[in-house]
Amino acid sequence: MGRNFRGFCAHDSVLRFDENSLMTRIFLQILTGGFCLVAPLAVSAMEPIRGDGMAIPKPKPDIALAYPAATVSMTTPEPRPDLQLILPHSTRTVAEMIRNQTGLETRNETEFKLKSGEGLATLLHRAGLSKTDAAAAISAVMGRASLRALPIGLSVRVADHGFAFTTRNGRDIYAIRDPEQGWIAFTAIRPIERYVAFAQGVIEDSIYRAANQSDIPDDALAEFVRVMGFSVDFQREIRRGDAFALLYEQQIDQISGKRVATRLHYAGMMLSGKQLGFYRFDHDKSRVGWYDREGNSAARTLIRTPISGGRLSSSFGVRRHPISGYNSMHRGVDFAAPKGTPIIAAGSGVIEQAGWLGSYGRYIRIRHNSTYSTAYAHMSRIASSVRPGNRVEQGQVIGYVGSTGRSTGPHLHYEILVNNRKVNPMTVRLPTGERIPPEFLGEFQQQVEMVEAEVQATGSVRFAAMELLPSEQGR
Repeated sequence: MGRNFRGFCAHDSVLRFDENSLMTRIFLQILTGGFCLVAPLAVSAMEPIRGDGMAIPKPKPDIALAYPAATVSMTTPEPRPDLQLILPHSTRTVAEMIRNQTGLETRNETEFKLKSGEGLATLLHRAGLSKTDAAAAISAVMGRASLRALPIGLSVRVADHGFAFTTRNGRDIYAIRDPEQGWIAFTAIRPIERYVAFAQGVIEDSIYRAANQSDIPDDALAEFVRVMGFSVDFQREIRRGDAFALLYEQQIDQISGKRVATRLHYAGMMLSGKQLGFYRFDHDKSRVGWYDREGNSAARTLIRTPISGGRLSSSFGVRRHPISGYNSMHRGVDFAAPKGTPIIAAGSGVIEQAGWLGSYGRYIRIRHNSTYSTAYAHMSRIASSVRPGNRVEQGQVIGYVGSTGRSTGPHLHYEILVNNRKVNPMTVRLPTGERIPPEFLGEFQQQVEMVEAEVQATGSVRFAAMELLPSEQGR
């Protein structure tokens, strides 16, 4: 048997090993020159030898410092220029644009409509252009617009030295025969004027009739109802004498005089003395949100009434069934409306079911999150984009009112399910959306001040001796 060794370490513990064992040899190699010393057991009086430790290696040098370098100054990219400042503005006539661009006087300007089965080349031939001119003009235009997507009935204004037409995105495409460069094509922006309008009114029987009397545009009213629909049940909460207010912007085409867009900026209501007011805010041009004056979102998880203009015809609870004649639990609410009335998704989510479901007729069920689901029944038809597994957004049209299944007339049967349990859609508490992000709060407050200044500039805003602004004052 080999000799015993005793190791002295910094903590004065004693280790015993076999001299000939593999572990002893490995241990000796590891500790040689290190912190511990292994010695024969006979030398018991030897004191531990303490080393200074191993030298710490230096960090690896940065490879970038090994190469010669010079200081380089960089400029950040400039923001994308406004197209309004780059592109020319459209003119009322092609002749006017040709005169502005080339100095030529043009006559014989005529409007032609694109016929079914006809391409732009055929239309230009019909307008009197030669095959050579038509081919050169189309070659120039092809880089500006997709000629395969031109709709039937497109208006093309043709003159002696050029022509023009309007694309679906509202831009005008001009093609001009320049005396020096030949046929050239370019895009022009139609001149748009923006007008801010404020409307207010008192409701006598319905908000739709009151809005019509105030000449409020349909798209502004639809947005108003959508925003307020999160907090207001238009079927049950509206009372005679309640008031509403809207601040909206209209964009008018200065050539045609037509309204091309409407944007709602403020939506306010007074319901039995309770004031509600919500302001539009664009999140860095990425999405649009609606908030009260304190920055609380107008949005709720679900909309209580996913149909416009419907009448509440049957409530949640025990009722006498109109077909069977027996008393039974009605686990939803019914909204009577004309056949074909659009039905919208009460919230964003994923389609779980879409199709025929027994007595429900044409039926859709949407899962909004792990807690909430909604169901829609008796529809005349389901929107083509609605299929199981597809995602829908809040406010998206998913189907149309009908009377399929076991039904006595056209209506929507609407259900809200909380943890798969059907609850009363009119009374269930729905969580609100998130507050406006803190980084946008300062910009949002500036927007609120601008809107309120615009409202005050249009005149007094008072209903029943209570000021509508600032919003949420009476909540």
